[in-house]
Amino acid sequence: MRVRWVGVALALALVAGAAGYRLGTERPAAPAAFAAEPVPASSPSYPVIPAVVVADNPAAALDPNLRVRRQTVGSPPFQVKLPIPRGWVRSDSNVGEWKWYPSWQLTENAYFIRVRQVGNNYRTIDSAVRNRISDLDSAADVANLEVERESDRFAASYVSDRHRRFSYEGYLSDPGSDFADVYIAVIGRDADRPGLEALFDRLMSEADFS
Repeated sequence: MRVRWVGVALALALVAGAAGYRLGTERPAAPAAFAAEPVPASSPSYPVIPAVVVADNPAAALDPNLRVRRQTVGSPPFQVKLPIPRGWVRSDSNVGEWKWYPSWQLTENAYFIRVRQVGNNYRTIDSAVRNRISDLDSAADVANLEVERESDRFAASYVSDRHRRFSYEGYLSDPGSDFADVYIAVIGRDADRPGLEALFDRLMSEADFS
């Protein structure tokens, strides 16, 4: 499995007193932020081949303080209302999947929202998160994957199509359901991470199934 579990490795390193892993010097002592960064293994069991990474789209970074308006996706009774940034354009990419971009001119290698209905998969949230991480790990167009997980969500850093991508991804259940009903993700560049985290937190906390 190619994915390196940054959070687990850190915990083991602290318990054992080992210094085999190095985190960024600005990482707080307590997990005050939900973020993933590349962390090289000190003694990897397989050759680590750096992926080719090209320059990011030069567009301005995602603002963490965007104004939003609520949008509804899905068909009754399987609807969800979400706080989407004002002015963003929507693409109905597949049945049961929606994406939002800041504009039609800014859809490549910048930042966007992805929402998908997944209730028909009948997976618990834990299973859905694990399955999504596994899918990323095995994807042919994903390299150098790093993951930090929480209970219903995770942060990931990886290279895809020669661009370093950062994503915040998670699952929500309709109240009263035992299964994950909606998948939510925000994906962007290194410069976008504060904005991605703020937007993701709003999407996850303010989603409304009523």
